[in-house]
Amino acid sequence: MKRPELNEIVLNETILGGGKPALNVTMSVGQWDELLQAAYDSGAILIELDRNERPIRAFRRVPS
Repeated sequence: MKRPELNEIVLNETILGGGKPALNVTMSVGQWDELLQAAYDSGAILIELDRNERPIRAFRRVPS
């Protein structure tokens, strides 16, 4: 399964949360599968981790 173009959001705001509840799903760099696609499509925040499991980027689908 090929990873689509994802909408990147500000990582710091995602980690701090801003007091808003959210579903966060972690993923490895370049990882993509049906579960990640379903989470992204449903509005979950995807947090990309490097090989040392540090967050490096965050993605969230733009609401339609």
